[in-house]
Amino acid sequence: MPQTALLLLTLVLLAALAWRRPAWLPAFLGLAVALEISVLFYPDPGPVGRLLGELSLTKLTCVALILAALPRLVLDGAARQKLRDACRQPLTLFLLAYVGLGAASFLWSADKARTLVETARLGTLFAAFLAIIVLTNKDALLLPFRAVHGTALLLTPLTWYEWRTGVQIWQSEQLARETVLRINDTFVDPNIFARYLVLAVAAGFLLQAHAKSRREEIFYLAALPILLLQLILTSSRGGVLTLLVVVVAALILFPDKKAPLWTLAFGAVGSALIFVTRSDIVARFTALLQNLEESNPVRLYLWRAALAIFRDHPIGGTGLGSFQTVFLDQYASYRTVADGATLSHTTVLTVAAELGLAGLFLLLLLAICLSWTMFRLYALGHSTYLGIFNDYRNSYYIGLGSVLWLLTVFVSSQAEGRLFEDPVFWLAAALLVVLRIMETRTPYIS
Repeated sequence: MPQTALLLLTLVLLAALAWRRPAWLPAFLGLAVALEISVLFYPDPGPVGRLLGELSLTKLTCVALILAALPRLVLDGAARQKLRDACRQPLTLFLLAYVGLGAASFLWSADKARTLVETARLGTLFAAFLAIIVLTNKDALLLPFRAVHGTALLLTPLTWYEWRTGVQIWQSEQLARETVLRINDTFVDPNIFARYLVLAVAAGFLLQAHAKSRREEIFYLAALPILLLQLILTSSRGGVLTLLVVVVAALILFPDKKAPLWTLAFGAVGSALIFVTRSDIVARFTALLQNLEESNPVRLYLWRAALAIFRDHPIGGTGLGSFQTVFLDQYASYRTVADGATLSHTTVLTVAAELGLAGLFLLLLLAICLSWTMFRLYALGHSTYLGIFNDYRNSYYIGLGSVLWLLTVFVSSQAEGRLFEDPVFWLAAALLVVLRIMETRTPYIS
């Protein structure tokens, strides 16, 4: 009964946002992503619902986005024009092509049921991507970044609780196998929590650049060590590596280097303290320098299996979402740890195994498109005198924030596996498309 009541309350909240504040829904999606634990809050969706996974706040928000955009597309000619413009953008076309390839792989899939489920999931996320474009106006461009940054900070007391008590509030039976305490808060996996924290750090770079007062700058600067401490407590090696990549990119692209440099400074001090006080965490990170057969045999056999599947099915792979099925049915001999993982944890290898060269080609085109976008943003920021950086709504900074989010999701997905499955990927891509439309047509961006 409480679960049903909470579901009804959630639906009322989302309906109110869709009706009264539709431009806030993309920001609410940024908050919802942090509550993976919400699958425990709602009633069991039943056998049919379970085909698409457990009910969560993120999925409900994606549906709310789509439903909020539909009446506007029917009643508002400007919204329809905006959608038409979005569908002409290369980024939109590449994403649509990837979803289409995944759907087409049903024809040769080794697990047709799983391919249908994954196609439905990607199709829903693509529809949410288009809905975000339709609903987002120039005054709401910063809201998703504020939502992610604020949510990550609000999780700090829970991080402190888990660290002090040694008790994870969720998934503790799985995390108990770890040799070092790994904080996961409201996330199913500490690595996903680490990804979210890196997203918050990147959002902080953008928000500090947009700060309109000294007090705001100090706030975002003070938030940095809090986010970095939480990141360290996840003991996520992929998260730390992702942070380093994002900071380097920010140092190259952001005209204001203060926030990235402070991140390096706080990170260096924190690393020194961890080195002195937490030998268990240090041992986990230094294990990366050891033989993978000993330090990370699970990831190693997953890599080998993915490469073997790609070698045997090089053109179109074995079908979207089929990795686990094919691995267990035909390549189980690669599994060197009896109770080890059976899902691929590396996006590039997952795409290679499931969609073959066709999938890798589309992934390459997507990377080229995003690189070109980054280059254009860099050129835009340096083609005009520094006055452009004083406009707190200029597209240069917001575009860079979106690119850093995409970079975060991509890099971390090489260690955890979620790329196209992560709603933040689609949210950041949608913001980039909105910015591109604003460059060419502005009357309906209000």
